[in-house]
Amino acid sequence: MWFPTKPSELDFADSSSFRIANVVTIAAPPARVFELFATGERQETWFQDFKACRWNSPEPHGVGSTREIELKMLTVKERFLAWEPGARMTFSIDAITLPIVKQMMEDLRFEPFNGGTRLVWHVHYEPTLPMRAVHPAARGIFGRMFRLSAEGLKRYAEENPRLAGA
Repeated sequence: MWFPTKPSELDFADSSSFRIANVVTIAAPPARVFELFATGERQETWFQDFKACRWNSPEPHGVGSTREIELKMLTVKERFLAWEPGARMTFSIDAITLPIVKQMMEDLRFEPFNGGTRLVWHVHYEPTLPMRAVHPAARGIFGRMFRLSAEGLKRYAEENPRLAGA
């Protein structure tokens, strides 16, 4: 069962009440780290609790493309707001299978840093009223999931630093 959320636009980053932030330095070029997110290459090995990715838009993917990401606990429908290869990827969560957020957006920045990438991954959200009662525990669970996923991405990208086809 899907629960619709309020669709986000880029300015939600300035108005969201809650945010989870992860910053990780990766010894792989920004284009490669972006590519891993964009294609979902071996995502089951680096994204915590990942089960499946289903694109609902034809290639080439970019702003306006949609996909579903299935995790062990929930599935989300994503709509891309920013798609700047090697620089930025932002998507709105427009529906979710657990009613835990009213609105949610992920904003990823891929910054060149010491020959590699500084990944800045922000998750902006507004919890639903029932979730506010357990927000500290839920934030800990989801914060851990995003932190472990960033660390997993770092390991995978460093073990596989070359662009596909390179």
